[in-house]
Order: sequence, then structure tokens, then C-alpha cells
Amino acid sequence: MAIKKYSSLTKRYPDQPVNEIFAHFPYDGENNETWETPYMQLIKLAKDEDWHFNRAELKSKYKQQFPILTNYLNYTFLRAQDLKLISFSADDDKACFNTGLQTKDEKDIFALFFKNKEAKRYKAPDWTLYTFVDSYSTKLNHYKPLPDLPTYINDPSDLVFDTKLEIEINTDHIIDQNKDRLPAVLQSNRRLAMTALNGSIESLKSKVLRNYKVAIPHWYENKMQLLLPLNLTDDNNADVALVIDKDKQRNIYRATTILTMDLAYIDARLITRPDREWLNP
Repeated sequence: MAIKKYSSLTKRYPDQPVNEIFAHFPYDGENNETWETPYMQLIKLAKDEDWHFNRAELKSKYKQQFPILTNYLNYTFLRAQDLKLISFSADDDKACFNTGLQTKDEKDIFALFFKNKEAKRYKAPDWTLYTFVDSYSTKLNHYKPLPDLPTYINDPSDLVFDTKLEIEINTDHIIDQNKDRLPAVLQSNRRLAMTALNGSIESLKSKVLRNYKVAIPHWYENKMQLLLPLNLTDDNNADVALVIDKDKQRNIYRATTILTMDLAYIDARLITRPDREWLNP
């Protein structure tokens, strides 16, 4: 069965057209369940992981319990869709995909759905979440073979920062167009911001030489990038994450933008569970 192209796994904003949404995630409001209840089932099944942010300002910014998980599952679905890794039962009434998460004893976890046969009548998404199961569940008997894990890595060298290459900085985009992502003390002082940026970038190569895990793989707009810590105001804590692209034709890195810690972590989590040594929002 050829799946039509959806914009998201579940509803992402109030007036999103229903035909863009793959599935409805049901919950029982009369019994004190919320829209986040289905995600709690997944959390209980999966390995322990902190799906919220640690910093108080980010906890107040995201008015939900599991912002990292909801983003992770949505973009994992979109990647599975792109790679045609959503499987359907023989009667086309059931669907599933590999969530990329594992149980505590390292069994893959799959998301299962059933077709909403009256979707048009009730203006509902085409599918409804049924449950999450591990790879040993008999509920997966409809899918042979089971769908593979959505992957992002084509060239393993993209995962490692090459300290021999120069970094070309898009100053206008970083300092001018995204100054709201900079620490407050730098937002109104361009010269000070430039000095802090250049100084922080100068120290990056020595940091990576001492610890290769400083460079964190990051997936955005269908390409692999690397995240590096920018310590602009504090020697011990990164203020923002620098995003770099490898320009293979010119054999350099291009520093394209900066991200706040929450945005950086959400994108990095698609590849793997990041080491929180510096990316610790």
C-alpha cells in the first residue's frame, strides 16, 4: 500500500488541517486522562530516559510533560514515512512503524495503528493509535517482515568533527538575524558579541581533540550536521549550540546558525541520546 504524505504524526497546532495528520491518539478525559496519556504508555515500556528539560526556564516554556518525546516520535514517524518504513497489514486496516526506542531488555518498540474507517464523516485523521508493543508481541503477527528502524546515517565520517578543517562563520545570520538566541548581555552589543563568538570558536578544536564526544550529530532538513558548544559568557557552561555543515567541495565547515539548548537537544535526540556533558537543557 502506498501511504499518502502526511505533515505530522499527530495534531501539532490547533487549526492544523486534519488531512495533514496521520493519526489520532485517543485518551479518556472522563477518567482524568489527557492527550499525553498515550505517551506515558510508551515511557513505561521504554528504557528510562528524561523526556523533559532540566532548566527551570525551559520547564516553564514547554507546557507539557514530555516535549522531547513528542517531538522525537513525530520526526521519527516522518523519517519512517520518507524511507517507506511504515508497514501495513494484508487487509490495509492496520499499520505500524519502528519507534527507534527499546525496552529495558533491548527489544525494539513499535507503534501500532488501526484505520479510522469513518475518518471523512467525523473529520478525523485516517488512523488511530492502537498501542505500543515490543518486538515479541503477537500483535505484530500482521507484519512480515517487521519494519526496520528509521536511520539517518549515510556517511559515518559525518558523525566526527575533523579538526583539520577550517570553520567559516556566517556572522550576519548568527549575530544579526538570531541575536535573540544570544545571552541577553550580548544582544545589544554587536562588537562584544563578535568578540565572544570568535573567541569561543577558536577554542572548539582543542575541546574536540580532548573529547570527541563534544561534537554531537544533529539532523535537520534531511541532512546531517554537527553541534558544538559556544561558551560565550561562561567558561564552564555553553550558552548556545553552534551548528556546522561540512562543505565537502571546499573541504571546510560552514557555521550556519546557533540554536538554543532546547532546540539543539530535540534535533540531536533523533540520532541518538546525547551525552549531557554540555548539551544539557
